[in-house]
Amino acid sequence: MSSEIIQLDKYISRARQANTHPAKLVVLSEMLREIFGVELEDLLPGIEKKIGSKILGIKGRIDLLYSDIVFEIKVDLDRELENAKRELKKYFQALIENDPNRKYVGIATDVIKYKAFIPVVENNKVIDVKEISSIDLSEISVVEAILWLDSYIFSKPKIRPTANDLKFRFGLGSPTYAVAIEMLGSLWDLVKEEEDVKLRYELWSRNMEIVYGSKPDVKTFIDQTYLVTLVKLITYLRLSGDTTATPAKMLKALKGEFFTEYGIMNLIEEDYFTWIFHEKIRNQSLELVSTIAKELLRYDLSQIDEDFFKEIYEEIVERGQRHRVGEYYTPEWLTELTLKEVLDIWWRGHDEPPKILDPACGSGTFLSNAIHMLKDELIQRGWSSDKILDYILTSIVGIDINPLAVTIARANYLIALGELLHVRKGSILIPIYVADSIKLPNVTTYLFANMRVYLYKVNDINLYMPVDIAKDRSKVNRVITAFKDSIESYRARRNKDEAITVFRRALQNIVSDAEFMILKSTLDGILSLIDRGKDSIWIYMLSNVYMPVTLSESKFDIIVGNPPWIALRYIKNKEYQDFVKEKFISYELLKSKQVKLFTHIEIATLFFCMVSDLYLKDGGIIGFVMPRSVLTGAFQHVEFKKFKKPLMTLHKILDLENISPLFNVPACVLIANKGGKTSYPVLARRLSGKLPVKNIKLNEALRYLKAEDYNYEPPQILLKKSLYHDYVKEGATLVPRNLWFIEFIVHPTLGINVLRPCCRTSKEAIEEAQEPWKHVVVEGCVENEFIYATILGEDLFPFGCAFRPVVLPIEPSDTGYVLLDVDVLRSKGYTLMAKWLEEAQRIWEKLRTEKSEKRFPRVINRLNYHGLLSSQNPGKRYVVLYNTTGANLVSCVVDKQALTPFYVNKFVIRPRGFVAESATFFYETNSEDEAHYLSAILNSDIINDAIKPLQPKGLYGERAIHRRPFMFPIPRFDPNNPIHRRLADLSKICHAKVSRMIFTGRSVASKRKRVRETLKKEIDEINKLVSQLLGLG
Repeated sequence: MSSEIIQLDKYISRARQANTHPAKLVVLSEMLREIFGVELEDLLPGIEKKIGSKILGIKGRIDLLYSDIVFEIKVDLDRELENAKRELKKYFQALIENDPNRKYVGIATDVIKYKAFIPVVENNKVIDVKEISSIDLSEISVVEAILWLDSYIFSKPKIRPTANDLKFRFGLGSPTYAVAIEMLGSLWDLVKEEEDVKLRYELWSRNMEIVYGSKPDVKTFIDQTYLVTLVKLITYLRLSGDTTATPAKMLKALKGEFFTEYGIMNLIEEDYFTWIFHEKIRNQSLELVSTIAKELLRYDLSQIDEDFFKEIYEEIVERGQRHRVGEYYTPEWLTELTLKEVLDIWWRGHDEPPKILDPACGSGTFLSNAIHMLKDELIQRGWSSDKILDYILTSIVGIDINPLAVTIARANYLIALGELLHVRKGSILIPIYVADSIKLPNVTTYLFANMRVYLYKVNDINLYMPVDIAKDRSKVNRVITAFKDSIESYRARRNKDEAITVFRRALQNIVSDAEFMILKSTLDGILSLIDRGKDSIWIYMLSNVYMPVTLSESKFDIIVGNPPWIALRYIKNKEYQDFVKEKFISYELLKSKQVKLFTHIEIATLFFCMVSDLYLKDGGIIGFVMPRSVLTGAFQHVEFKKFKKPLMTLHKILDLENISPLFNVPACVLIANKGGKTSYPVLARRLSGKLPVKNIKLNEALRYLKAEDYNYEPPQILLKKSLYHDYVKEGATLVPRNLWFIEFIVHPTLGINVLRPCCRTSKEAIEEAQEPWKHVVVEGCVENEFIYATILGEDLFPFGCAFRPVVLPIEPSDTGYVLLDVDVLRSKGYTLMAKWLEEAQRIWEKLRTEKSEKRFPRVINRLNYHGLLSSQNPGKRYVVLYNTTGANLVSCVVDKQALTPFYVNKFVIRPRGFVAESATFFYETNSEDEAHYLSAILNSDIINDAIKPLQPKGLYGERAIHRRPFMFPIPRFDPNNPIHRRLADLSKICHAKVSRMIFTGRSVASKRKRVRETLKKEIDEINKLVSQLLGLG
């Protein structure tokens, strides 16, 4: 790679010097030859390639056509981009007319900057080009540059596969991804109305609505179809040793038939994503799959190991998606350490190995490490290989709700078994299931011929399972295998009697006659569905989604893992929200009256309690990686630390706060036994150190980590709060910010009308927006009566702030604000504000979520969420503000009668008033002294340090502040108290000094640091007075 770095640097330099089209072409051709090994004889036929289009009636020359890549070369790509796109559109049209089945990618480049495009085709005509990826060689590392370029050229045979390399060649933004997604979209359109395809999508959507928090769209389904298919192909090619990729082999591989023939029954299954093999599109799908497989075979797949499969999920699934579902990839060393801790406890009291469950197994890191650890231990104890294999398959179990994660986890599990596969006596099922560990499916229990039977009722099918079989997982596995064999027989010959004979023979001597009749009724129902075109997805459902019912009957000795870390506010599915709220109350983690804490509750704590209750034996051990916020004084975690339901004895804490790199938020490991009662203090081990990389083995990590033991006790929640506590309020949620946060438009010649200024969405609002609001811009003029000032957290510094303009459809009243809708605005003659709000409403209706549609039919309903805007009092002159979240507490006082105007060039626009936004908490008063008294206290180091133990932590330290400062007994302002008066005076002095400071474009932290340095003398005095006043410090 070092020689390639030198070569690439040389070509970047030459490309900068080349200032003509032919010179650029020469540089590109030589770079492809020297770095990527593309031979000149392969390039020559494609240089200045002649092409023509009958539809467009044109002829022309492509700069360079290599394989399926069309290079359009420009001297300056930024300046000539639109021209390049027009040229590529013509070339695509000509090439597709000549060979409609080939998939072309176009690259526009000046040999430094590259933009990749694919054609958008309708009715055999290229109507546009779509950008799929871009790079600038001067701005990224040489390694990334070479990977990006080679993902299109794919010149290097038998590459050693890495997850990072795979991301560039097959992940989001790669040519393979773009072409595959486009083709899968076209195939979907052909079969989306077919009964079995609709059923698979409906069941997937229902399952993934829980995963993603809201109803996922078809695009997400197609994306996951691609990713699951890619992982299945990698798994097949790695484990089968196959070096060819014929359509027939691909069909057997992706439907799981190849592995079934070798007795691995569920490594790859007919799942939600095998819709691609519907008979209408099977041939096109197999052609696509075979093409992807051939590209994968350029790797030396024999070198793929567990580490690759563990990392691949993190690399190919977007980080934003993983955050949305609360998934955090657990590094190898932490997995080993957690397992070592729980297994050490287990072996101290037992001779037999434990039954282990990971109920949120992700890509299977805990499971594969458990296999290795216990395999080594049992070999040392003299166990035979077949006995070890039988133990592992019946005792090391995983569940995850994401089918993509489960596909990877099963591959890891199989690789971890290694040589044990050679001693198996028959077929095996890998005990990892696609299911929700805490929301079990609805199951009815009834008596049939004195036998207890489970009835799973889904849509128009009844699935029956005798309870005694459900409790015995080995029997369940045999039953599932029998179902699969019978269905395959029925599919092949449509002979029901033969299918039932296959079923009976498979279950002979395993189930009783009465149990067989129950199971046969389930088989009859599934066969009738196949007759109606609804396929065999139900066996997949029975062997996965309903498995938690079976697992909850059998119980486990140890539960380990890393549960979902996601706050309730990120779950948009109301039904699942309601389920979580109900469980939080029933598990005594919150009381129903604590409604304000519901948005902050952490699913990880509920997960900890519920899986312990559902799956853990009495006396069993749980070791969970948890957000460290559970150890802080965060209100939503107070009841969790009591471990009341089920009763648990917290045994040990691993405090991981001072380790990097790790997660986005500080973490810990909680180790507890089911039963008994937790009493504090509890032993905690604080690990500290900086690791060279996140994912290393434990023995290597220990070289960088130091350990320190301490006694942990939950922070004390003070019983005596300040009188101000209930009067401090959260600011209004002025969202979506693109609709309200503005910048002023000044015409270069005509200036601006300060009475009716023209505005548009501010650049900051656009940059900070998330999808689908990322590109929303509102533009227009408004009456200046609706221009207000506000601040966000980053605008606040000790004893000062910087205002932002917002446009708000509100009118002040004696005690609050009245929100004005479009009709009222028009009736009052405010036509410009009415027009702005009308556009905001149109955008709101287009982009809001399904939940928001019901809760906030009008955008002003969202603006006034919980009445946080209308309840602000314009009649109160002074507002004390402090930040809602942040590493440190920062406060200032705003005088509504002395608001700083907005200076726009030489024009002055005065805000109508000030509105507090949700980034701040505030207190309103007409007493200037009271306001400054409170601001002085809030800016003191005393209060800032006092709230630290009560704050949940993020990546950058303590974060949530909310009302925590007023949990301390800050007394009501007394003008006769000399300490109170002096604090007020000091705050006024500080505000005056800060107002004279000039800030340049520094970071928020550096501005705040500079203010505190400037005010050191005053802040020192404030600290002494606050310490004396509150008895703290």
